[in-house]
This record gives sequence, C-alpha cells and structure tokens, in this order.
Amino acid sequence: MKTSIIIPTYNRPDDLTKCIESIRRQTVLPDEIIIVDDGNLQEHPLRRECEAGGIRYRYFKKDVPGLTASRNAGIGLASGDILFFLDDDVILFPDYVEQILAVYREDAEGAVGGVGGAIANHKPLNAAHKLRRVVELVFLVTGIREGKVLPSGFCTNYGMTCFPLKEKTEVDFLSGGVSSFRKEVFRDFAFDAVRFRKYAMGEDKDFTYRVSKKYRLIYQPAARLLHMESPKMSPDNYREGRMFVLYQHLFFDRYVKKGVASRFLFYYALAGYTLTRAVIFAVSPDRGTFDRMRGIVSGIGAILTGREAIVE
Repeated sequence: MKTSIIIPTYNRPDDLTKCIESIRRQTVLPDEIIIVDDGNLQEHPLRRECEAGGIRYRYFKKDVPGLTASRNAGIGLASGDILFFLDDDVILFPDYVEQILAVYREDAEGAVGGVGGAIANHKPLNAAHKLRRVVELVFLVTGIREGKVLPSGFCTNYGMTCFPLKEKTEVDFLSGGVSSFRKEVFRDFAFDAVRFRKYAMGEDKDFTYRVSKKYRLIYQPAARLLHMESPKMSPDNYREGRMFVLYQHLFFDRYVKKGVASRFLFYYALAGYTLTRAVIFAVSPDRGTFDRMRGIVSGIGAILTGREAIVE
C-alpha cells in the first residue's frame, strides 16, 4: 500500500520544516511527500534528508493561488494508493501514518474511502464556551456527536463539543488538513476549485460530504497531530463573517435542502448563530467582533435578496 503525503503551503517555511521533520520520524514512512507551493519558497526544506531516508520528495510551484486548486494539483502528481492531506503548520505524532493505514488495512472490501485523524491540541472549552455550545445546541448550530451534518445544514465540528470521539467512528465529513483518501476516490470526486477558488472556507466539508455518499468515512482518534495554527497576517473579520454565512447556505442548498421544513431549520440555525455572535459582540465590543457582525449581516442580506457571490 503506497502512500503519498500532500502539503499545500504558502510562505511558511519554518512551519513546513517542522511538519516535514515530524513526517521523517514516522514509525511507517510514506513513499513520497508532495509540496504544492502557493507562495515563494526559497529552498525545499529537508529535501536531502527525506530522499536519503527513502522518501521521494516532489515540489510543485503553482501559479494560480488557492487551497482547493493546490490539493487537486497534488492529487494529479501523487503515485500512492493512499493520499494524505496535511496543513503546513501541523506536527504529527510518530504513529500518525501507521494508525491511519491500520484502518484501511482492516477494510478488506474497500468500502472505506477516507480516514481522518485527530487534532490533539484543541483548546479546552471554558465556562463561557460551554454556555455558548448549549445555546447553539438549542438552535441546531451544532450537535452532540462530532462529524455529523445536522438537519439544519450546519455541522458538528471536531473539538467543539464536550464529548469528543474516543473510538473509531463513521462520520459524515472529515477536516481537510488532517485527512486521507484512497486514490480511487478521485476518479469520481475532486475538490471544488471554482466555488472555493479564492476563499477556502468549508471546502473540506463540501468535498468529504459528497464522498460520504459513496464511501464510508472513518474518524480515527488514535492518529493524532498538533495544529500549531500560525497567526494570519491580517485577518479580515468582515470577510470571514460574510463568507461563513454564504458557504453555510451553499452547503445547505447543495446537500440538505429538501423542502419547507429543512429551509425553516436552516434559517432557525442561522438566527441562532447570529444571536450568539451578537452576544459576543455585546460582551466584547472590539473592532474585530464588530467587523465580523457586519459581515454576517451582509451575508444574510445577500442570501435573502438572492445576490450571493461566493467567488469574491
């Protein structure tokens, strides 16, 4: 079972070096690493060391920016049977690859199309976050079991509940930067590089939920990594608020909408999400929370007036 690890990167050479170093220390080494560069790397981190250890090292400089396009480019270059996708700012536990591959090896029928690992350093929920989760549960913004798509079209994200998954579990979606797939999955599916060309928010849910309709997706909590979450250069809170709402509606419209009842549940959840963000702004009225609220309101207005523009 040959393995390829695909790492899209953008101007984070130090983070990328740490990520690759953790790959070199795996109990089961991959056959190849594919670096898809959206930025301007001046050198190829740890290339000699990887090749000396028997890991093929491929570097691809991409002209058109975008995370989804980077993932699709990596897929086209990969020679493995199992393709891993990692963010460039993660550090793998030594048995990460081994634990992921164990799930595929147990699947003699090939019904499992994707396996996701666990982020081990999610921030613990404090009292305020737990209270917020209760409100979001009531409004169907989130659920109890991670990895599930709710009737409202919203999703229960990993690391965002009081009940993290402790065992291997079949799920509806995987997180993009901690996922893997059989190569044959990509005969039928690709990351949507049109809708998610410039702003990749929720592109992993869009892709993996489609895959889940044909293949089983498994969450493997024994495959752990650290997500170091490198700070953004200058977060655009307005855009993040607006695009979250628009992409949430896009997901609902594509995959969940079935009639009046489901539409009611979506807007009910959207109202709950807006309420929680408004309370956050009221408690902490800084520029960032204000801009995010403006973005949310703008996104809702675009949906209600039919003026959605996903590619911005």
